[in-house]
Amino acid sequence: MPTPRLDDRPLSATGTTGDAAHDDVMDVRLAALPAGVLAQLRFTATRSALEARERAHRALEQCTAAADAVLYTAIGTAGTSGAPAKELLRIKRALGRGRTPSAEALAGLPDPVAAALRQVAAARTAHEDAAAHLETAFAADLDRTRSLLAGLAADPLLRTGILRSAPTLEALVDAATWPAHLSSDKRATRVAQFVHRAAAKTSPFSTFTCTGRSGSAVDDGALLRPGAESVRLVRQLDGKIWALLLQDLRGRDALAAVWPVRPNPSLTWLPALSRTALLGPPPEEQLRLLPEHPALRAVRTGPPEPVPPQVWTRRLSRELGLEADDDGLVPMLLRAGALQAQDPVSEHGDRPVGELVHWLELHGLAPAVPWFPLLARLAGLLEPSPRPTDAPALRAHRRELDGAVEDLLSALGHTRDELGADLEPVHESAVLDRPVLPASAPGAEELDVISAARSWLSVLDVKWPGRLAVAAFTETLLPERGSLPLLELYRAVHQELRRGDGPLAEHLRAWFAAVPRQPGPDTPVTALTAGLRQLHEERRRATELVDRCTDAQRQSARIPLELVQEQLRLRPELLRSGAPAAAYLQATQETGSRWVVNVLHGGHGRGRARTDHLMRCAGLDPRPLHPARPDRPAGAVAAEWTGTHGSSLNARRPVLPTALDYPHTTGPGPGQRRVPVGRLHVRRGAVPGLLELVDPRDGTVVTPAHVGMLADYQLPPLARFVERVFGDAYLLHPSNPPFASDLPLDRLTGITRLPRVQVEDVVVQRRRFVVPADLLPRPVPSQSRAVYLGQLRDWFADHGLPSTAYARAWGQELRGDKVKARKPMLLDLDSWWTVTELLRHSGGARFVVLDEALPDPYHHDAASPVTELLAEVPPHRPDDGGSPTP
Repeated sequence: MPTPRLDDRPLSATGTTGDAAHDDVMDVRLAALPAGVLAQLRFTATRSALEARERAHRALEQCTAAADAVLYTAIGTAGTSGAPAKELLRIKRALGRGRTPSAEALAGLPDPVAAALRQVAAARTAHEDAAAHLETAFAADLDRTRSLLAGLAADPLLRTGILRSAPTLEALVDAATWPAHLSSDKRATRVAQFVHRAAAKTSPFSTFTCTGRSGSAVDDGALLRPGAESVRLVRQLDGKIWALLLQDLRGRDALAAVWPVRPNPSLTWLPALSRTALLGPPPEEQLRLLPEHPALRAVRTGPPEPVPPQVWTRRLSRELGLEADDDGLVPMLLRAGALQAQDPVSEHGDRPVGELVHWLELHGLAPAVPWFPLLARLAGLLEPSPRPTDAPALRAHRRELDGAVEDLLSALGHTRDELGADLEPVHESAVLDRPVLPASAPGAEELDVISAARSWLSVLDVKWPGRLAVAAFTETLLPERGSLPLLELYRAVHQELRRGDGPLAEHLRAWFAAVPRQPGPDTPVTALTAGLRQLHEERRRATELVDRCTDAQRQSARIPLELVQEQLRLRPELLRSGAPAAAYLQATQETGSRWVVNVLHGGHGRGRARTDHLMRCAGLDPRPLHPARPDRPAGAVAAEWTGTHGSSLNARRPVLPTALDYPHTTGPGPGQRRVPVGRLHVRRGAVPGLLELVDPRDGTVVTPAHVGMLADYQLPPLARFVERVFGDAYLLHPSNPPFASDLPLDRLTGITRLPRVQVEDVVVQRRRFVVPADLLPRPVPSQSRAVYLGQLRDWFADHGLPSTAYARAWGQELRGDKVKARKPMLLDLDSWWTVTELLRHSGGARFVVLDEALPDPYHHDAASPVTELLAEVPPHRPDDGGSPTP
């Protein structure tokens, strides 16, 4: 096997073969700007002026208190009576209101009193000078940082991100009047927002991020600090638009004769109903029940490979014993959904639009497609993967791309608005064309700690109650020995949810809802099955362990690995998780911890497979992936879903040896074992209380694995159901920390403080502060921005809140209000630009949520970008001799 190469340079052979080598293949995600720009945007002169004003204020208070004491003594001194005493009393009262006598009036007062009042007057003058200097310093910082923002906007990587997020703003950057444009606070705040996102990497999946592969010192061309010249831009057509153009092609009579067809992989016979079941086309994916017919039986038992329609016409005529070919059978079966049109180009291709153009030309079909010239033009525009070094050329190319997509949509009879306000017609990603040398990387022992922590936390997965509820319901359907088709269970569950009226239906509605109920201390015991009681107890034990290990003063819980392992050894097998995972990690850069987990999701190459795909789209040859393969019983496999399901985020090359063939996709990749979803059956699992999927053809137990990057809840209906009931992919996301999410928001009145949680040196939850938004001081019209900034700093300090944090805005319903909650902003009280963004960000919110800035980007090497690693974490197995989970 030749040594893998990246951009014509050989890579280290380490980790290219063998299942144990997967740890070496890590993704490296780099912020677009070096971390040092954050410190440059701080209002340092304003901070110094605020501190000087505070010192002057304290001096004024001290002088006023001293003068008050002197006046008190003078008033009470023997012999002082009558008019002098009244005058001193008047001066004392005026002093309390912040007024002192004139210099002429001081001349007639006793020397101690006059001296004390002169000190007050001098201190007041110093305080007024400090207040005036504060406004001057703030204005200077404002002008200085505006100028800095104007210069930073020209950085190639930042500018590329701005072009995608705010193209009208990016178009102004080349203008001679660009710095003057930033005199607008709104525009300057927008640029500052982009700069902070680009330098601090506030989101796991950000526009302002470049992704590549880790390397080592022996890798030729490996870089410590890649620049714009090492970046390639990859453009991909949105999955919805791709689906529309293929739908149009399938409906053209001129193409019908050559467009391949194959059996719908969801096609299955339901003995209990004496019907053939299948899934209709997306997005509705209607479950259809058809009466038995010889043609359906022939399709069910026919070969799965796609062939021209006339091949199926002859095959059906032969199977049904017809004297002549019936040309109406195939169209009838296509309308019914038993046969499906097989797109001639895979949605997982590196350049699917170009491949489609080539296929149409190869078969002489281009003249039959009126909008073919538009498609060919679009393919040509999507083809190159340029470097982000020529801003005017990129802008012109982007406009041409947008225009080409608009023209194609119009030719298809659609508009961009029809597809949703958030539609991005062309998705752009930035990949690095050579390996990156990370400053540090987790070793095998640290990955084992993360694996154990992930397995321990998986009991908090919100999918558990629904999984147990469906298993309990299925017990009423399963024969004593044997199984039932997956689609039969799928239909029965949804019928029970819609029309059931007994206790079982209520149980399903409670625990298998779109937003499932979770067992808690307020849940009536009668509402809990044995499995739900075990789940509640395991969650209580995990929370109790955190509480037991929490240092209240430090607001931190450091949990020894052996305590986590002990809980895992005692955990009921019903609730164990033994799947691999993908971990997004950052080095904490502080003592007492080494790594912080940003995100955990399913493994099997998920995340890294997308990077692999994007690099191939850019013409690179990345190191091959070797996802972790957990030990499984003989005859058990993990299988990935076929298709992209309308999202380019799911595009990838095959990762696992087995694929679940999903309807209305192009099917498995070359060399993959095919398991049609229609062949899947459900039976009682090896662990009592759980279900498992099985291929009855050979008894193989199948565990579904969503390897694409589309969120699980956005998968098509059946895949979403299967992931919820049979999947093993716990999601830890910074918007939903494991021990800081299920809060009684309707009962929170003050600031809620939640501790940092770490297992050994691995942080799995940052410190969190949930602040009712109405407690947060907001500026008043008569208040200057500098004074408000000082007030906010003081308020944060008085309430023990961090001056640097990642801020989110929450509504009343935590689980339903995710738009802002999932995209945090960097808050730095030393930067007015982040404070004004906080005011906008939190407008109308019920709560402002602050997560500690870990790692703190202001403590990062100023010349280097903030870095995140994506590593595959091996499965964890408790040392109890128990049988592994399938």
